[in-house]
Amino acid sequence: MAQDLDFTEDPVDVPNPDRGPYRGRWQWVETRFGATPEVDHRVPVAPRTPTFHGATLVAPGVVGVVEGDDLEPTEFFDGHDRSPLYLGGTGVSAAPSVSFLGFDLCHFSSNAFLSRADGRAFDAELTAAGGVPTREMFLGRTGTTAPLTSYALDVVRRTLQRVRDGAGTALVKLSYDGNGFNFVEGGADEHLICGPEPTHVTPNNPSATCDVPGHEDKSWIELHLWQLAPVLHEYEDVITCVKTGMLGPWGEQHSSPCAQDPAAYASLLDAYLAAVPASRPLLTHVGGYLAWYNATHGTRHTFHDLDQLPVPEPGSPESRFGHFHDSYAAGHEPGGGWTDHGSLSEGAEMLVGPGAETGYDRHGVVSWVGRQGSVVQGEGGLAPNVFSRLPGAIIEAQRLGTTLLNMRHGAYSTWNDVEYTEETVTAPVTFPGRHDGGEPPFSGRTARAVFDPVYAGRTGLEFMRDRLGYRLVLRSSELTDVVDPRTGVLECSGHVQNVGFGGVVNRKQVVVVLRAVDGSACVTAPTDLDVRDWRPAPDGDNRPGNTDAWHAYRVPVGMAAFGAVAPGDYDVHLRIADPKETTAHRRGLRFANRGTWVAELGANRVGRVTVRA
Repeated sequence: MAQDLDFTEDPVDVPNPDRGPYRGRWQWVETRFGATPEVDHRVPVAPRTPTFHGATLVAPGVVGVVEGDDLEPTEFFDGHDRSPLYLGGTGVSAAPSVSFLGFDLCHFSSNAFLSRADGRAFDAELTAAGGVPTREMFLGRTGTTAPLTSYALDVVRRTLQRVRDGAGTALVKLSYDGNGFNFVEGGADEHLICGPEPTHVTPNNPSATCDVPGHEDKSWIELHLWQLAPVLHEYEDVITCVKTGMLGPWGEQHSSPCAQDPAAYASLLDAYLAAVPASRPLLTHVGGYLAWYNATHGTRHTFHDLDQLPVPEPGSPESRFGHFHDSYAAGHEPGGGWTDHGSLSEGAEMLVGPGAETGYDRHGVVSWVGRQGSVVQGEGGLAPNVFSRLPGAIIEAQRLGTTLLNMRHGAYSTWNDVEYTEETVTAPVTFPGRHDGGEPPFSGRTARAVFDPVYAGRTGLEFMRDRLGYRLVLRSSELTDVVDPRTGVLECSGHVQNVGFGGVVNRKQVVVVLRAVDGSACVTAPTDLDVRDWRPAPDGDNRPGNTDAWHAYRVPVGMAAFGAVAPGDYDVHLRIADPKETTAHRRGLRFANRGTWVAELGANRVGRVTVRA
């Protein structure tokens, strides 16, 4: 029987796990370690180790340690620096469901500076010495290359436990310079001070190979990931993805010698594949992935032939890699092309000979990333250009499958100042060709976005906020009218449309929940429905009338699977959550329909059935 529900999309913020805006801790503040953007939480060696947590806006005028439970509704940043804190300014808020957990392991690398002042002082001495470092220059200014202590591992574990105790999931990043102390940023003198990795050989770090008995076959990075593996497996249920940020300043995989070495990516990504649960995506850049792929398969791919790489087979190591985009839609740089501050072209040069043409082409890279069908995570950017202005931003996000965006680092007024109208959204957009400069006219392809009348009159920022990752709308629902409690089969069927930019990446368990209308009983039965098949329309037409983009589902459940079910009327729900979720109601996937979500069950009501006596 067809159910009487509201099958239209409710155009509001729906905080679902593994997708959406996240509140990055990019706050330029003064600490006892000097001015720092406070990107990552510094992992201590022992209880008395000097350290800090990210200083993040909790509420207007309030600063506190909120790492792991930073999921309160927060306004998107409008691009105007209100130092020492970014205060939003767009008037458009979101309730992030993904907590950014950056772990800075600087205390465990003899090349990683412990403060901005330490890095600058080293840099001054190095310059005075003609660029030749000595061990004395490092002393007292860096960590010490060594195994992670049990206390350090417990800090990571406790932080992930806060996520599990809360209502969200975690974007995990591990690095040796999460706060950028090894880099001089800004201006003509921008440069790397020293590669922060414990695998970078310097007078203060004479060997990349660890000397721990029984682990002499590992690099120091491999040892640290081996140590972290049990913690990551323990908290698999609340991890969205893991950023493979052990190379370079901020863990962004650029600038340092290790971050420009293909062999370093081969060993790094193999170590992450071994350490992180197989169910979770790993984020890297295109160059890093190609370096790993070539080493794994004996190939010599570069950016020249990205389109020749096969689409990853489900369940393969290749399918586990997503993409991080550290300057999302930042656009063109004089002399550098349309590379988003190098974020999209990162690693291209290390795959070819010195001075050779890299083969980088933005169109080709974006197409390749989209074909991967995995997580795409973006940091700040949004410089005013064709890729960040609407409607180009919509087309770009659909092609990439943009999943996660840092709502605290980016000029989101770019989207907020635009009303979402048919005229604006469907205007043709011509993108830059490979060799075009920073200003139109451009010679690339021309495309149009599809106008969704559900968002008519809202802001472009509201539309973009709600389309990040997946967004599931129930379009129809049919249930068995009356069922026998012992021999009957409850037939649940219907259609779901994914109107987001991307898909459900991490596997979910779909459970049918029957709750008596009078509240006397609640029983459940598992199904084998795989919601990862619910992909968005490839042409971006997610309008409700595009029934070709609807996904049919059919779930027959024998009543015996529920156990003893008393006669009466029952509301039927679909609970969609991680297979290893430890609670009965948290982190369930919520349909973007009015009146279907039941918070105490963490499930979506899809109708009603009568169990006969």
